[in-house]
Amino acid sequence: MENPEKEGLVSRFPKRKFFSEKSNRPTVRNLLFTGTGSEFFGIWIINLLLTVCTFGIYSAWAKVRTINYFYGNTSLDGSSFSFVANPVAILKGRIIAFALFGLYTYFQAVEPVVSLLIMLAVFPLIPLLVVRSMRFRMQNTEYRGLKFNFIGRVGHAYSIFFGGVILTYISFGILFPWWDCQKKQYLLGNLKYGSTRFESFPRTGAFYRCAGICILMGFGMTFLMILLAMAAKPLLGESGFIAVILFLYLSMGIMWAYWHVCTTNHVMESTNLPGVSFGSRMTTSGFVALWVVNIILLVFTLGLATPWVMVRNARYRVNCTTVLAEDLDSFIEGQIERTSALGEELGETIDLDIGI
Repeated sequence: MENPEKEGLVSRFPKRKFFSEKSNRPTVRNLLFTGTGSEFFGIWIINLLLTVCTFGIYSAWAKVRTINYFYGNTSLDGSSFSFVANPVAILKGRIIAFALFGLYTYFQAVEPVVSLLIMLAVFPLIPLLVVRSMRFRMQNTEYRGLKFNFIGRVGHAYSIFFGGVILTYISFGILFPWWDCQKKQYLLGNLKYGSTRFESFPRTGAFYRCAGICILMGFGMTFLMILLAMAAKPLLGESGFIAVILFLYLSMGIMWAYWHVCTTNHVMESTNLPGVSFGSRMTTSGFVALWVVNIILLVFTLGLATPWVMVRNARYRVNCTTVLAEDLDSFIEGQIERTSALGEELGETIDLDIGI
């Protein structure tokens, strides 16, 4: 008997051009995350202690250990992912970031004009940092012995991350959905697995539809907030004001969750490799529940629940993602053969991820 959930997922992609009409029906394969908070806590606390004891030097090794834990516990079709980065490359990037931050902080106290010049000098480098960070992460990510890659051009990144921002401000935010769509298409459409490039064609109209629903939600929640304020003020006094503020934050969180879930699901379903497509089953209610419980855990444990929060986030994202493929094994074997024949080399780089 067929699984109704899988039948529904497969039926959503009946006419995609990358599935051959003569081939078998694509099989739904779920990504699985098997990590636990208690297991990761041991890694997290050791990373924290060693980072403090080494004045931050160990943070590069801590990052590799952390990513490897989450990659190693993420599996597709029985095989897990791996992160093979050299911690020294990450350390180089962090030394650069720390030096710039140190100079900025020092001159902010003694010569604010110089600190402003440093900030203005670094700001134009943001698109370059995005490209280098993506390239570093992808070139050090493996699945079944094959590496990913990011081939986005720096010039294209500047047109999106700077040009898009300018157009968004000029249009008073009207072009924000278009800009967000362009960013996601750039980041996913320039990924490669082996020698094959991903295709990503999210629709701008879908982003505007999500934005329209968010606006309607905003009007509705504003109306409810006004009613709540009117009712709570005579009954609760100052406590009523606090209740209104909490409702405001919850409303903003729900709208942001809807936007994130709606756009992420659409982008995932608009991205594919030849013979392989993707799906996402995230829901707004599930995402909000995840977010609320995470905040409660962090507040009541004074941050000690961070490993459990990170594991909960990873489990939700990974377990909501599906891969639809006719023959995943044959596709990967073909990539191994093509990559070996091309002799594709990946240049050595340093990690310039400074938390932008």
